[in-house]
Amino acid sequence: MLSLLVRMQTLGWRLKDRLRNERGQTSSEYLVIAGVIVAIIITILGIFRTEVTDGMTKFAKKVKDVLQ
Repeated sequence: MLSLLVRMQTLGWRLKDRLRNERGQTSSEYLVIAGVIVAIIITILGIFRTEVTDGMTKFAKKVKDVLQ
């Protein structure tokens, strides 16, 4: 019976240690997700490069016309 109690306490301590170390792992997971999102945005901007450039040029012309 004492052996079972010692094993349960040891298991509890190990579980507690694993939960404490989870913080760093969670931060790493967020970093990976942010990296994937950035890669997707860069890819989309690369695919629609000409459309974005044309839209920015039109916008700049309108702003220039309004300011003159």
